[in-house]
Amino acid sequence: MILVACASAQAPKHASHAGPPAKELEAKVRKAWEDFKTKNKDAFAAILADGFTEAEEDGNGFRDAKAEVAEIDQFDLDKYTLTDFKVRPIGSDGALVTYMAEYSGKVAGQPVSEKDAVGEVWVRRGKDWKVLHVQETKAK
Repeated sequence: MILVACASAQAPKHASHAGPPAKELEAKVRKAWEDFKTKNKDAFAAILADGFTEAEEDGNGFRDAKAEVAEIDQFDLDKYTLTDFKVRPIGSDGALVTYMAEYSGKVAGQPVSEKDAVGEVWVRRGKDWKVLHVQETKAK
């Protein structure tokens, strides 16, 4: 955290950046979920930043972008609901996006139903926003 604060303090200020656009980031999260559901791997992969990692509620540790995209073939997402979006700035080119996700589908033919608290770190790359890290935690 100290390194992030120091790097942020030394980063040049961008007059055109007014902080993370909450509606744009929420739309990108929703599109990523829809791309996962419809198995649009190219569109899903395009939103992942270089160095992407994810830690899911299964306790299997971190996954990289390749593993996350491959999961699309293993998980048949039938339905999902995303609520309670909050977007908080992290410096001038980053944002923490948190929300609740309820979803159901099948993994290897077995039914799955989850409710998760999700935290995502988004970073601006050029004029676009990409997701760098996702953390899913089971919720009641």
